[in-house]
Amino acid sequence: MSPRVTVLISGSGSNLQALIDAKTAGSIDVEFVQVISSSKKAYGLERASQNGIPTKVQSLYPYTKSIPKEDSSARAEARKRFEIDLAAVVLEDQPDLIVCAGWLLILGAEFLQRVKPTPIINLHPALPGAFDGTTHAIQMAWEKCNSGKKAFTAGCMVHLVIEEVDRGEPVVIKELELVPGTETLEEYETRVHEAEHIAIVEAVQKLLTTTKH
Repeated sequence: MSPRVTVLISGSGSNLQALIDAKTAGSIDVEFVQVISSSKKAYGLERASQNGIPTKVQSLYPYTKSIPKEDSSARAEARKRFEIDLAAVVLEDQPDLIVCAGWLLILGAEFLQRVKPTPIINLHPALPGAFDGTTHAIQMAWEKCNSGKKAFTAGCMVHLVIEEVDRGEPVVIKELELVPGTETLEEYETRVHEAEHIAIVEAVQKLLTTTKH
């Protein structure tokens, strides 16, 4: 029986596609039990459907839409309810691994405590300890290199998810050298995404090898 994998997405799903392609090629032996998106507009939902993978939209918006932005305590409570419900949706499928592949929401304690001990991995477009907790890590790395006018090692990683954002133990690290004035931000972004597609497959291979049941 193949290990069961749930994938969380928020956007185009190119990393999900890398995983689907790896399964098709026989590089990973998994069953994708569900793709859950935080956005109903995510193209990744279409990718999943085209490959016969069940999908669900679990958006934070319905939980917070009626709460004023300044009411931080009510919004925090709404966020907890969202995480509790998200955990319930994930656990229905009893996955062996949860993969955040471009999932843009922070997974807090309410979610993490409920899905234990199922491992969760996340793809982050920066190296360990660099640009934690930002969705602009690629741009920040490129700007640091070009404004400082000196070569800079950046890249991406797949790490275990813990409460401290982007601070979980790295599973796979891909280093990329940045040299000032040699590529545009868009070109560097393309390089990062190519590395991410390799890293996420390697991380799934690695974790499922070490946690085989």
